[in-house]
Amino acid sequence: MITVLIADDQELIRDSLKIMISDNEIEVAATVKDGQEALYEISKNNIDVVLLDIRMPLMDGIACLKRIRNLYPALPVIMLTTFDDDEYVFETFKYKANGYLLKSVSRSELKAAIKKVYEGGSWMPSEIMNKFISLFSELAIEGNKPLLKSTFIPDSLVPNEMKIIRGIGRGLSNKEISYELSLGEGTVRNYISAILSKLNLRDRTQIAIFAVQNALVDTGDEQ
Repeated sequence: MITVLIADDQELIRDSLKIMISDNEIEVAATVKDGQEALYEISKNNIDVVLLDIRMPLMDGIACLKRIRNLYPALPVIMLTTFDDDEYVFETFKYKANGYLLKSVSRSELKAAIKKVYEGGSWMPSEIMNKFISLFSELAIEGNKPLLKSTFIPDSLVPNEMKIIRGIGRGLSNKEISYELSLGEGTVRNYISAILSKLNLRDRTQIAIFAVQNALVDTGDEQ
């Protein structure tokens, strides 16, 4: 059983999310209206995954995420966002959120995301991935410091790995990359695992950032 905490200042959203995810695999331990209450419940209960709204009173999702990372660094956190939360998204990325979901998320996607981060993975729908890519592109144009420790392209990357990096940088799913490159989805997943290892990156999001920072997005040239 995966134990979940829901933090959102709107009671209707809290109740709706609880109904959507509660089943024989996922249990909602508590629902709270702000970050302070979330931290209290996390300290009191054995929470496996936190669903954390970005905008809340008293203590918002960004401040709460920062505290969670200091107190419970391994606790998976999924940020709940809306389309107009762009100004806050980068802050949540800095504090290593494990996933991002729009509040309009479907029941199946919400439950899949919870299970994915619980198992140690990350989750980001294409809509939010594209916002990240746009944001990182703007930062690169403005001359900001790199968001990754290193942005060199190692010689060990093979041509298909470069193509997959470009695809992830464009926000493509594994299925879309598989179709575009005429590769099986399992083969694509294996390539992604190799890419993460070779680049010393944590997840798919960092591959997308790597693609942007190395000018690999929207280019058809072979590396």
